[in-house]
Amino acid sequence: MTGRRDLAVRPGAHPEPAGVADLATGEIRILARRCTTCVLNPARTAIPLPPGRRAEFVREARDDEDGYVVCHQIFGEDAPAGTRAAMCRGYVNAYGLPPAVQDALDLGIGHLVEVPDPGTADAGDRPTAR
Repeated sequence: MTGRRDLAVRPGAHPEPAGVADLATGEIRILARRCTTCVLNPARTAIPLPPGRRAEFVREARDDEDGYVVCHQIFGEDAPAGTRAAMCRGYVNAYGLPPAVQDALDLGIGHLVEVPDPGTADAGDRPTAR
């Protein structure tokens, strides 16, 4: 899968996060719920972005056939140690799963694993496979 996008900052501002899929196990990680600070969350708790940045990263991710967005809480200095990359639930809810992920699910060579928001108290809970 390609097209990982950093929601809050321009590409290159942070190291590229690891992929959201584990080829050995078929695990494809996605946040269990949209985080309250998601820029795709219409609530006032969404992190602020410079004018036009939200539209820009959505356009960039959607321009790539298999584009997706990695949750902004999964990487960077604030992410708990050992946190693995996961697709942003807000992006997937708004634009759907990337075609490559849907193909893997349809072929039975992948399965979604919902992971808790690392910024919440339930982050220590076990992921849920579907």
